[in-house]
Amino acid sequence: MAFFSIIVPIYNVQAYLRAALESVQMQDFDDFEIVVVDDCSPDHSAKIAQELAKSDARIKPIHLEKNVGLGMARNIGISAATGDYVIFLDGDDTLAPGSLKAISEKLIRNDLPEVLIYNYSRVWWDGREAVSWGAELLANLSVGTFMPQEHRRLLNLLPIACNKAYRREFLLNLGVQFPAGLYEDVSFTYTVLLNARRAVSLNRVVLIYRQRRSGGNILGTPSPRHFDIFEQYDRVFAEASRVQVSDAIRKHLYDIMINHYVTIIRHRGRIAKSERKRFFASASVSANNHYPQKSSDQAKNLPSNVRGNLFRKNSFVAFRTYSWVDEKRTPIKRSLGKIYWPIRRAVRKVRAAGRLWYGFFRMFPIKKNVVVFSEYWGSGYGCNPKAIYDALPNFAPSLTAVWVIEKDMVGKLPPGVKHVSPNSLKQWMVFARAKYFVNNVNFPGAFKKRDGQIVIQTMHGTPLKFCGLDVMNNSVASSAIDPKRKAPRKGDQVVTLDPSRSRQEFADLLRRSDNWDYALSSNAYSTEMWGHAYPCRYSWLEVGYPRNDILVNFTEQDIAQARALVGVKENQKVVLYAPTYRDVEGDSSLRIDFENLIEKVDESYIFILRAHHTTTLGPKVAKLVESGRVIDGSAFSSIVDCYLAADILITDYSSVMFDYAVLNRPIVIFADDWEAYQEARGTYFNLLEEPPGAVAINQSQLNEIFEKRLYDSVQSRARLQAFREKFCEFDKGNAAQQVIELTMKG
Repeated sequence: MAFFSIIVPIYNVQAYLRAALESVQMQDFDDFEIVVVDDCSPDHSAKIAQELAKSDARIKPIHLEKNVGLGMARNIGISAATGDYVIFLDGDDTLAPGSLKAISEKLIRNDLPEVLIYNYSRVWWDGREAVSWGAELLANLSVGTFMPQEHRRLLNLLPIACNKAYRREFLLNLGVQFPAGLYEDVSFTYTVLLNARRAVSLNRVVLIYRQRRSGGNILGTPSPRHFDIFEQYDRVFAEASRVQVSDAIRKHLYDIMINHYVTIIRHRGRIAKSERKRFFASASVSANNHYPQKSSDQAKNLPSNVRGNLFRKNSFVAFRTYSWVDEKRTPIKRSLGKIYWPIRRAVRKVRAAGRLWYGFFRMFPIKKNVVVFSEYWGSGYGCNPKAIYDALPNFAPSLTAVWVIEKDMVGKLPPGVKHVSPNSLKQWMVFARAKYFVNNVNFPGAFKKRDGQIVIQTMHGTPLKFCGLDVMNNSVASSAIDPKRKAPRKGDQVVTLDPSRSRQEFADLLRRSDNWDYALSSNAYSTEMWGHAYPCRYSWLEVGYPRNDILVNFTEQDIAQARALVGVKENQKVVLYAPTYRDVEGDSSLRIDFENLIEKVDESYIFILRAHHTTTLGPKVAKLVESGRVIDGSAFSSIVDCYLAADILITDYSSVMFDYAVLNRPIVIFADDWEAYQEARGTYFNLLEEPPGAVAINQSQLNEIFEKRLYDSVQSRARLQAFREKFCEFDKGNAAQQVIELTMKG
């Protein structure tokens, strides 16, 4: 019995079959079988398969007596398969090197889920290649198990069978098979996605999807068989009804169906011109049969609603008019762009003229008693800047503080705190004349430090992941240098940033960093890493992080107050879960199966979930909070209260581990996507080799750590001690005082 059964149906693929089978044979993972199903191919495909099978026992040819079609051939392959997982590979496609090993590692790490979804790349006969837009979506999901129904955009991926690995037991228990006819992948794919409870994704190109010049794609050949699509969607909606999908999912499937019909009818190589009206009439029947019951989701997705309405009214003339206009949108947009962009550039110049206000006040003397504070681009009131601000009355009472904070965040400020809004005229007036500037990130690019002004960069954590110049060659992580810029897109696909523009953004980053006079560090390791990440002119203050002073100096009263604020009882064992940010859009931060973990521990355990400040919690977390065993730690203004209240920390790659280590309490690392994270962001050291405590790479291991209390084992305590010696070196409890005395009392 093999781990993988690679099912390869063959029909008229003699020119490509050898490459397809060899792409599997040459993988750096050999626990597989190749089930080759000869669908009564009239060429030499069967002979090639037989020839290769003689020298490789893993190749198992099956010869059919008559042609049954692609879908039925795959069904026969499933019946003959013995592997734990099934992968479909068409006879003219190939697998990318290293794919099977990567898939197996992902499956094992995630406790053998039902489905794994991977990406593919189309390759044309002339050498052109295009990676599917799904790369971005899969990057968002390649972190652990999930339920496909909870990620509707997954349904937008091309409904093909060859971009997934399926647990064979799951397919057999579900009883799903490929139907006869064209578009057989549609009903199979959606049946799988609607029924899978545990799926994972792998953000890499596995399938090399060959686009043959001619004769290889029946979907591009005019034929009455394209009318099979209607029966396939009948099956999809029958399955949707059987599993009782939500109104939102049903509407989403309906939109996909409508847009699929539009694609087919517009494709000149599928429906003959004389047949288009008849196809449209059949589509009209289907559109009316499957139109969702009235709900709030019906109004969503205007383009699909317009198209669906035309189908339901069976108005072919109106549809042809709409299609003509719709297909002209792109050239019209290009024409309008020639007018729009010059106007936009002119408006920007006018806005830039507002900075004259800043230049005017720079001519006035510097106010030597004013300190400007900011946290995360004006989005909050915390971290190291707040710790220094709180210490001002004790160590520099003559100084006046002004916070830069967004208008919708002003409510976080205590009464009486002076503040200005980012990019307001008041902000530029303050920037022009303040003496001291304290920030845990950079100030805007238009800020230019005057002679006599002092900028203190507090940093916002010990760096595990690459930062600054060290991410310059990383297309995903480099977006971190400009949090306000959204990645450019074309449709659903992220467009690669032009290299010259990327270099300019890093040059701008260093120009902003040249404003720093001082930078804070909590250990010699940080000083070294930050030094080459930001090679600018500043002095190091190796005094520790001001935000950690309270973690060094806390009292029993502080702990009692924190636990009371969080809402936990004296006899409860409190576990804080605080994951980091992923450099992808849509990460929910809920990586742990809390319901599963809660079942494994006794009722004395209660969990605090503290999301990264850039993410929001979803409805699943809300249900857990309602249960009483999980507390939404994101609701508290400061994570310090969560630190003090917690007996144990679970995190992944967040810098909270370095701060929490100051408390000398158990830390558990949940590194279920360590390889993917390293590849996407890059890290300065191997956390799995130098962890601050116990390490889990999947849910089962995490459960075991808590069931057996391995978080407090001799090995875990030794790891924590070594970690503290390296990374808590300068945290002595007086960092805020030292920063003020070394920089603001000159």
